[in-house]
Amino acid sequence: MIESNDVRAASAPPLVGAARGLILRLCTSNPFYVLSAGLFLAGLRASFEAPAGEAETWALMTGLTGYTLLLAVAAGLLVRFGNVWDDVRTVLLLVVLMFLATSVTFDEVLVLSPERGLACCLGGLLFAVTVSEGILRGIRLALPGWFRAAYYFILALFFLYPLAVSALVNQPHSESLMWALFGFSPAAGLVFLTLLPAIRRGPNYVRVNGSPWRWPLYPWVLFGVLGFAVPARAFLLCSSMHLLPVADKGQVIFGPYFLVPFALAVVVLLLEGGLVARCRTMVHVALVAPVVLIGLALVGHRPEPIYQEFFVIFTARLGGDPLYLTLLATAGFYLYAALRRVPLATEALTVALVALAVVGPDTLKMGPLHEPRPLPILAVAALQTGLGLCRRNVWRCAVGAAGLVIGTTLSLPEVAYVARFREAVAFHLALLAMLSVGAAFKGRLGQMLRDGGAVLVLLVGLVAIFGEFGLLASFPPWVVAAYAPAMAALLAAYGLLLGHRLSLGVAALVLACWVGRTGWSGYRGLREVVVGLDHIALGLALFGVAFLVSLGKSGILTRWLAARSWLVRPVAALNGSQASVNGVHRPPLS
Repeated sequence: MIESNDVRAASAPPLVGAARGLILRLCTSNPFYVLSAGLFLAGLRASFEAPAGEAETWALMTGLTGYTLLLAVAAGLLVRFGNVWDDVRTVLLLVVLMFLATSVTFDEVLVLSPERGLACCLGGLLFAVTVSEGILRGIRLALPGWFRAAYYFILALFFLYPLAVSALVNQPHSESLMWALFGFSPAAGLVFLTLLPAIRRGPNYVRVNGSPWRWPLYPWVLFGVLGFAVPARAFLLCSSMHLLPVADKGQVIFGPYFLVPFALAVVVLLLEGGLVARCRTMVHVALVAPVVLIGLALVGHRPEPIYQEFFVIFTARLGGDPLYLTLLATAGFYLYAALRRVPLATEALTVALVALAVVGPDTLKMGPLHEPRPLPILAVAALQTGLGLCRRNVWRCAVGAAGLVIGTTLSLPEVAYVARFREAVAFHLALLAMLSVGAAFKGRLGQMLRDGGAVLVLLVGLVAIFGEFGLLASFPPWVVAAYAPAMAALLAAYGLLLGHRLSLGVAALVLACWVGRTGWSGYRGLREVVVGLDHIALGLALFGVAFLVSLGKSGILTRWLAARSWLVRPVAALNGSQASVNGVHRPPLS
């Protein structure tokens, strides 16, 4: 017994120490303000769940405003007498949340009694502005003008937007009401964009604010709380202001795609903040964030009748489903980022345009991806070609040229006459692109493109000259006959302009093959008419050889060759090398 008591006595201090540590941690974090606010709101909700009467309405307002004033007074006392800024931050955020909760509470009043609801909303906004100014001045907390204006605009949106919807609540299937419910998110996005002037002034704009808080903790925690409240307010607006029949109770038109306009505005703010603060992490997060927007457009679709009713209206009026429109908005954001000279923005814009090539206005309804469409691909081609020329980047020009070929080929009309030549048009556009990019750049890739273009001309020229007619049956005979010399002439001009020897050699080879094939075809046709043509041709050939021998004996041929040194040098070199091999000195040909 003595030993066990000793053990208990020895183990007692750690338990006391753990309990003291827990108490200290609770006191440091001080979650009791949050618990108090939550319990108070729950009590008000239970007491005035449906404030149909005027007395209940004013009692609800009195409770909310009284508790909000209690929090505001507590914040002032904590700063003036305690200098406890950690707890003050919690209290101030709770004050803002009480403003937002008040605006949500008035929805039911606005639906049941528009006159009382109007008074509540206007009075609530006035109360929120007055208390906010009182707190800021009371604790001497500086909130610069652009931030303050944006804050009040956001409060006005929460309190006043339901007034615009309340006039339509008696028509639950009205298209105007549905658009009004959807419109809260775009309106919130526009209001949050009023923060742009404050963001562009940088961290120094709030450096001296009268508190120990520094940027970005102050004031972005405040606007972060307001931003997180927007999705909840959008959903609650669709729930409380859409009075559906009993058969449709529990359904809402709200879908995750409702939040895309607001989220896009937040991404713009994030990008601007990263650029001003020169924070690469923020910029990279902003560039990746549109993927989340696409996810919002993809998920949450339901077969509920009321949801599908607005979904059909949305798609018909805006010319595309949420996925398609979100991709368009994403491409617009990346274009904005590219104009702001954000690294990797043009690559992200290219990816978005490629996605638009296979995502159509009705992809969510039809299911599979569409066949590639030419317009976005041509946009990619124009973008990459322009960037390649401006930055002297051969790879971008090559990508742009490939996009131009694909887009032009896809844009050809679907008629029988054109469809026969679609592959030929695509090939020649690709050939033209290779030679054009090769002519514009002198580097290794440019050389490869020039050489590759010349080789392709050789191959198609040989096919046109020696190929079976069945392979070329879709083309008129005169086109097949004139194709090889025409391509040889164009390639020769290309080689002369650029000094490209391979192009000149290929052009000469193609032309020689064409002359040989054409001459042989003509000779074969003439043999059927002239029986002894073989003997005549051989006799003429031998006559030519004999005449050359005679010219050599007379010295005329040697003098003609001497006048053209570019022909004599190989012959002289050949003679010299042969003499050195035999060990015999021979005089030159001259």
